[in-house]
Formats: sequence, C-alpha cells, structure tokens
Amino acid sequence: MRSRHPHLLCAVTLLAAAACGSRPAVPPVAPPAVAGQEHDVCEGSPPLPHAPLAGVLRNARCDQDMYYSMSQVMDMLGVECTYCHAAKVEGQSERDFPAMTPKKEIANWMSVHLMQAVKPADGSPMKCSSCHTDEHGRPVAKILGDPRNRTRANEWMSLVMVKKFVAADGSRLKCKSCHVGTPGTPEYRPTVILQTDQLPKHEAGAKGTAAF
Repeated sequence: MRSRHPHLLCAVTLLAAAACGSRPAVPPVAPPAVAGQEHDVCEGSPPLPHAPLAGVLRNARCDQDMYYSMSQVMDMLGVECTYCHAAKVEGQSERDFPAMTPKKEIANWMSVHLMQAVKPADGSPMKCSSCHTDEHGRPVAKILGDPRNRTRANEWMSLVMVKKFVAADGSRLKCKSCHVGTPGTPEYRPTVILQTDQLPKHEAGAKGTAAF
C-alpha cells in the first residue's frame, strides 16, 4: 500500500481538524505486523466507539484498527475524510462519523456485495484499488469520470471490467452479468450501484471476509 502521510494522519490521529473535524486525541496508530514480528494493532487501543460495525469496517476490532482501516481506504481512493463523512453542522469542519451518507452507503454496498460478486481473473485479492486507479495507476474515486463520461464508461466496461474480472463462481463476465440485458435491449438496466439483485450470484460479505 502506498502511504500518503496527510491521509494517514487524518484518519488515524485526526490532527487535521480542517479535514476531519475535532475529536479526542488518540494514540498514533501502530503499524501493521511485519514478517517475523508479532504486533496487535489493538494493543493499548480504546475499544470501538460503537459496535458492531458493518460494511467496510466489519472487521475492525478496536478504535485504532478502525482508523487504520479507514486510512487504507482513503489511500486507495485518493480522498479525504470529508469525501464520505458529513459535517455535524453545515459549514463547519467537525465530522459526524457515525451518520450515514450516500457515499458511505455506496462504499458499504460495494464492500458487502460488489466485491463479493466479482473477482480478479488473475486470482489476486479483490481490493478497492483493483478498480479505483486511473490510466497511470494512481488512486481515483470516480473511475468513470466526474461527472460520468459515457464514452469513457463504455470503454472501461468493455476493455477493463469484463476482461480483468470474472464472476464469483469463475464464469466470464458479460454486460448482462450486472445490467440484466445487453445494451440496446429492453432488458438493459443502466444503473448497477445499490442494485444487489442484478449482480452475479454471491454470498454477502460477512465479518472475516475481505472488506476493502
């Protein structure tokens, strides 16, 4: 994972109040375990502020683990806390982290359903960064353009999506694997996000499954 320190500090220590809002200080996050060494990121950490957590954070075990997980997601998407977390009071910097927002809903849905319904054809682990990179390999939240570029979306789906990934059962992906019908037919459904019933057959991501 590529580390960008401003993101890590924002998610873990929350010292960047302008991005994440004020919050009681927490100890610096411990690094992940290194080969040959044993370290538990939850050692000395406060418990989760509210539990159980779901979606992207379904595997978080403690406060530091939660923020370390968020820093990884931020790094893979190239965003700040403010991208998904709404302000407690409009116009102010303090974030309402537990509150649901449209982008949090999408992120959790992708983690629980989309990432379980498809997988990389080369057998590599499925991660946010499996899709969320630009043509130069840099992290990007909106892979189809912002606002969405229809031409770019069609090219990405036909040149990347259906070639780089397969369905959860290993079968080949086609347009209708997620869009129900092929483009130009009455059955075709352009929207896939949050449409769980349209995805290839899969088991919803539960605690212990890869979340991001």
